[in-house]
Amino acid sequence: MVVRRKPANVDEFIQEGGSVPQVASPQPSEESGEEEIKGLKMRLPIELLKRVDEVVKSRRPAPSRHQWILEAIYEKLEREIAK
Repeated sequence: MVVRRKPANVDEFIQEGGSVPQVASPQPSEESGEEEIKGLKMRLPIELLKRVDEVVKSRRPAPSRHQWILEAIYEKLEREIAK
């Protein structure tokens, strides 16, 4: 690995052909029973997100928005499968 000085700005970083080192994430092992996880971006209308946040804040202890959305997805899947 070559050691260089820190670029002064983004343009200099790009011109030098800089890159951000990728850190390998640990792979789940079948023995540990861990699930593989995939990151996902969601685009939601702002009003829907505000409604979700209101409901999240009303629960005690309040789950994270991420946790609440996961719960909603699992509940919807259970309803769909039970049909």
